[in-house]
This record gives sequence, C-alpha cells and structure tokens, in this order.
Amino acid sequence: MAKNLKNLFPGLAYVPGDTFVHRLHPLPKLLLLIVYSVSVIIFSQVVPAVALFFILLVFYGRSGLGPVFFLRKLRVILMFGLLMMLVQVISVRQGTLLWEYAVFGGVTLRVWSAGAAAGLVMMLRFINIIASSYLFVSTTDPNKLAYALMQVGLPYRYGFMLITSLRFIPVFTQELTIIRNAQMAKGIDLEGVTPGKALRAVKYLLTPLVICALNKVDYLAVSMESRAFGLFPGRSYLFEQSVDKKEWLFLAACTVLLLAGGLFLTRCY
Repeated sequence: MAKNLKNLFPGLAYVPGDTFVHRLHPLPKLLLLIVYSVSVIIFSQVVPAVALFFILLVFYGRSGLGPVFFLRKLRVILMFGLLMMLVQVISVRQGTLLWEYAVFGGVTLRVWSAGAAAGLVMMLRFINIIASSYLFVSTTDPNKLAYALMQVGLPYRYGFMLITSLRFIPVFTQELTIIRNAQMAKGIDLEGVTPGKALRAVKYLLTPLVICALNKVDYLAVSMESRAFGLFPGRSYLFEQSVDKKEWLFLAACTVLLLAGGLFLTRCY
C-alpha cells in the first residue's frame, strides 16, 4: 500500500538542471503549460493528440530528463491511461469492425474503429496533461515560481503557501517511507494489496503520517509567528526576476504553432 501511494507521486519535485527548459522564466513557462493543456482539451482528434504527445517528448528531451525518465517516473500514469483506453475499446461499438476474437463460452471480443479512436484520444489526453504538469514541476524551481508570481501581484501570503505545498510533497513521501519501514520492522505485514491490508495500511501508515503532518504544520506556524509573518502588506525581494523579450517571443511562437497546427491537423484528418 505504501509503495502504491509513493508511486502515485513518483519523485514529484524539482530536478535541478541547466537546460533550455530549466532556464525559462517561470511565468512564460506557466502560460505555455496552460496553452498546451487547453490545446489538449480542444483538439479531440487522434492525429493532433499524437502530435501533442510527441511535442511533449521533445520538451522532455530538451529538459535533459529524456524519454527513459518519462517512462520510469510516470509508469503508473501510463498504465492507468492504458486501462482507460481499454474500457473505451470494449464499451464503444461503433464504426468499422477492426478485430474480432472468440474468448470462451460464446463470448466474442470485438474492437471497433470508433472505440479504438476514442480510447486512444482519452488516454493521450490524460497522459499529456499529467506529464506536462510533471515536466513543469520538475524543471521549475518553486522558489523562483512563487517569487515571480508575487512580483507580478500575487500576495506574498499565497506565494508562501505555494512554496510550502510544493516543498512538503517530497517531505511527506520520505516520511511515509520512514513510517512504513518502522512498522515493518515491528513485524506488521504491509506487502500486497488486499482489502484487509488496505485497512491495516490506513491504521499503521496514514494515521501516523497525518499526525506527523499536523506536527510539522504546528512547528511551521510557530516559526512564522515568531518572525512576524504577515505583519506588513508587502515585502522586499533580494532578486528581481524580469522576463526577457526572447522568452515572450518564444511563448507567442509556441502558442501560434500549437493552435495553428492543431487546427490544421483537425481539418486535414
């Protein structure tokens, strides 16, 4: 159970690097993520969805992470996407019959063209949105992102909340591993996935994790109060993060290419 919870957030943290994607300013990168996600939702045909997936792989390569990192870190997401595709293939029976196979007892498995297309689009939509968000988190320093948002008008209290939430994800993942190892050292069996072990995991894993999280929040609140956090309406910054004109041009070019390319592929196919 603990391994499954850990796999749902596989290394969801910033990966330091000096690549082109890492050096992009957080604000244009965030806007590009929004444009990409909107394009994934708007263009619901197979060819645009496949094209967006390959564009995502290109950005993974440019970020220094690579397809191997993509497959290793997001294998649970990929398996869940394949399951979504399988459900669509089995349930949708429209279009042209592509494949037919007699299973047993007179039950026949049929794959139709509309079901295969709908399943592939749904799987790619899910993977593209999750994987692009993961790429953004992996290549964007949370401190720079929060400071950039605060410098354009976001109240620094909300910026601190953003930094804290991003920082606590790997901390809680590590705490979950420590709790799991401690409970197994006491002889508690937490391997496998069964209803009984799931309830046992809630008792012996999630309950101590929640208590640990509340303690950390309490310590953090005391530390913030001792430093008079929130006393002043504004704050100063050690570094000013300005967006270069080239980065805005890059954002505009990517937006035009995504929307124009998606419309072109939609009309052609």
